[in-house]
Amino acid sequence: MPIQVTCPSCQTTLKTADSSAGKRAKCPKCGGIIEIPVATPTPAADDEYALEAEPNPLAGFSDEELSSGPAAPAASDRKPCPACGEMIVRDAVKCRFCGEVFDAVLKKKEQKAMKATGEDADLSTGEWVVAILCSGIGCIVGIIWMIQGKPKGKKMLLVSLAVQGFWLVVQVLLAAAGGR
Repeated sequence: MPIQVTCPSCQTTLKTADSSAGKRAKCPKCGGIIEIPVATPTPAADDEYALEAEPNPLAGFSDEELSSGPAAPAASDRKPCPACGEMIVRDAVKCRFCGEVFDAVLKKKEQKAMKATGEDADLSTGEWVVAILCSGIGCIVGIIWMIQGKPKGKKMLLVSLAVQGFWLVVQVLLAAAGGR
């Protein structure tokens, strides 16, 4: 007798096999977690130990379908992320690959949280050392931080470029002095 459950997220009614009782599964429609109920003994008029299962919305889906996670959205339900180009759900508010936030309200919340945790434009001592002694790596790190929206990325990039510019001027002056 299949178990029937309802997804708490999308209210879809599904059926699953009795062997899934007591397990957790992902809804194939929305990906929400569903607790599959265990059949509970209830006395019946003709059988003292009859089992009556709670309604199960996972009916009609095999155990493999339930354990494999949510069904992949159709290609038309996806769009490329403007920041990284990975295919994401069309109505996503945040890219699961690069972390880019598309919702203005959520973006402001994350920026406030970054400021509250001390994430600001100040570089630590180690970051200054990288920017000065390993300016090529500092440029790469600065660019990555800028893509991630970290405020210190721009500072890291500018310090690294300034150090590279300084050494370029020194090399030109030494070459000019050596040619005399």
